[in-house]
Amino acid sequence: MPAGASILAGVNLERVRASPLRHQFPPTAVAFLDSLGAAQSALIASDGGNYLVLTRGDFKQAPLGSTLLGPGLSALGSPDWVRAANAPHNPDGPRNALIPHAEPVAASADIWMAVAGNANLPVSGNGENLNRLLHDTEYATLSVRLNDGVSIELVGMCGGPEPARHLEETVRSFVMLGAASTARQPAVSGLLRRIQVTRADRAVHVTLAAQAAELETVLKLAVP
Repeated sequence: MPAGASILAGVNLERVRASPLRHQFPPTAVAFLDSLGAAQSALIASDGGNYLVLTRGDFKQAPLGSTLLGPGLSALGSPDWVRAANAPHNPDGPRNALIPHAEPVAASADIWMAVAGNANLPVSGNGENLNRLLHDTEYATLSVRLNDGVSIELVGMCGGPEPARHLEETVRSFVMLGAASTARQPAVSGLLRRIQVTRADRAVHVTLAAQAAELETVLKLAVP
């Protein structure tokens, strides 16, 4: 992974394609999945400008627009980062600082993300609140597990207990306001009220467990 990447993410494509939620994904997400062809998993890195997508799969030639790095491994993205991914590995070279935080969630999640606290996610409108919350952390991780239901966990690691307390209170306020403002949409409001926000020392945990059908209902309301 590029040492300068401030966002790392991964997707178990086989699990996502098999999930009933796939049919409710936004068109851009569906198009991205379709563009990866026979790939079984994807690893994504970005610094907000450059990006790299590594895919693994049972393919003999790279998916359209990608560079084949080896059997079953391809890359696409910013030219410099693709060239670096194709260069001989240097074990003494700089290592991305997010990797130690990403490895635990990547080992068990079907969709995961590790983000530096100074990163800016590609969001707009109300989504900018996510960046404000992120900037209150040193780093944050997301893990999504797809089983009979869906389990989601966000962890924000702060610089100390006091910043963590502030983040916990802010997140809890956002959740409560969101639940109140969607009272006329019981499916959305009910899910928001089930979100659990807890704190342990410098870490703030935000968790939600739901059935796939519940999230399908919410996605139908949220996605045009």
